[in-house]
Amino acid sequence: MKTVRRLALAVSLCLLAPSADAAIFSLIDTGEIYSSGNAGATWTPLAALPVHDAVGLAAGASTSELFVMTRSGTVYRSTNGGAAWSAVGAITASDVAAFTINYDASVLALTESGTLYRSTNGGSTFTGYAALTGSNFVSLARGPLGRLYALARSGEVYESTNQGTAWTAVGSVTVANAVSIRRKVAELYLLTETGEIYRSINYGRAWTPVGAITASNMRAILDVGSTLLAGAETGEVYASSTGATWAAVGAVNQLRLRALGADTPLATGVPLDETAPKFVVHAPYPNPALSSRGSTFGFELASPGTVRLELYDVAGRLVGTRGPIAFSTAGRHEIAWRPSRLSAGAYMVRLVTESGRTAVTRWSVLK
Repeated sequence: MKTVRRLALAVSLCLLAPSADAAIFSLIDTGEIYSSGNAGATWTPLAALPVHDAVGLAAGASTSELFVMTRSGTVYRSTNGGAAWSAVGAITASDVAAFTINYDASVLALTESGTLYRSTNGGSTFTGYAALTGSNFVSLARGPLGRLYALARSGEVYESTNQGTAWTAVGSVTVANAVSIRRKVAELYLLTETGEIYRSINYGRAWTPVGAITASNMRAILDVGSTLLAGAETGEVYASSTGATWAAVGAVNQLRLRALGADTPLATGVPLDETAPKFVVHAPYPNPALSSRGSTFGFELASPGTVRLELYDVAGRLVGTRGPIAFSTAGRHEIAWRPSRLSAGAYMVRLVTESGRTAVTRWSVLK
């Protein structure tokens, strides 16, 4: 295969419950697919599709089912883990920008101009499902609590709480080169072409810069277990556990990759947040609270470990922390907290375990 190809990278996958040993795939826009079994360190050619405009790769209902979509709307499907592929259907659109597989195994495709298409038969046929009011869309991802998120290149973030039927602009990042939005547990991460990483803990309403990758022409961000992966147009793959600091882990040795994906199934019929939880957070009490007294934050742990509390204002700024605090048993626990010098208003409190599990609760403070 050629070592230099004209490609572009944009991850089209948000994992539901990634495992540490998940197979990772990279997609070249001329149709070549590479696989990695060691978290992106090394890559092996896997298959080639007869296309020149591939835009994304996503897992279906099992580890052996994968989908690829092209900008011109053709859908390819593999039932053997990516070794063999067949065209199964097409959309009557020429500007497909991103796609994902929903909880019910339907295929959702978003065009650059804002039309959302849906297929309920494995990509064989599509119908126009909704129209977003923005333009120049670059990414589509699933979010917490069954939400869907769409990202425009100019940084506007749109949300759907009813599986794509209706959409609302909820927040934005002041950039002109956004490329990808992805979920990691209850958080959202946004990547720009120049490597800046933004995080939202309140469903895309406010965004905070948390880190940067020292590379240009970034195109994708993907969560694999507790790790975030990001890909550059020139094939380099970077990893981070928090989005703050990044390290190069490998390269696909192809220029302008189009997508990263994994074989972790997306379609389960049940959103992640409605499955049996391992980390449960209860509403703080009292709430609202007097700033001079604070509140108690209750939660349940599936195993012993440490917990850290982080306090954010409505603009997404970190204004206080407590912990980490160690707990020697699983089950229900509480942390009393009275942050100092706190103004009256609404806040978000994020609880973080040592394993990286997070949960967010709302908290109001009275003077």
